[in-house]
Amino acid sequence: MSDKITDETRFVDLMVDVKRLDNSRINVYQDQIKNKVSVKKHTSISPPDFSDTNYQSLVLIDGSFFHSSITKQQQKKIRQGAMMVDGRLDLHGYNQQQASKELLQFVEYALSAHFQFLIVVHGKGSRSEHQSVLKPLVHHWLAQQKMVLAWCPALPKHGGSGASYIYLRHQIKD
Repeated sequence: MSDKITDETRFVDLMVDVKRLDNSRINVYQDQIKNKVSVKKHTSISPPDFSDTNYQSLVLIDGSFFHSSITKQQQKKIRQGAMMVDGRLDLHGYNQQQASKELLQFVEYALSAHFQFLIVVHGKGSRSEHQSVLKPLVHHWLAQQKMVLAWCPALPKHGGSGASYIYLRHQIKD
């Protein structure tokens, strides 16, 4: 019994200089979105028209893309959603024309606000006749944009296969 008391005494003696951590040091907001983006409804730029695009060719686009300038370490961070999310766009309930217009406005706003890591929720297509309508549309549009350096499916906590992470080219502030 005396050994137990001495062990406890030694422990207490060793812990005298130890200070309790303050809870404010823990980043409890790491998975939350930094800014909710409100997209302007009126813009002078016309959205891309995908009405004559072959649906089958859209489906063949790969589910992820990484520009050659993206390192393996950056790719891993993007795939894991381990970056601060700057903005999020939800396209549920939009038709193709509305979705392409909203996506264009969202990316333009993100570039003007110097955002770099975005989430676009396009849905899985569970209510459409074919597979997914908006997902291949979004990926097709992203594949044509020079300012998009990467995109890939999101993690389940951000929408899973019904959402995509988008990594934009870093803009130098004027």
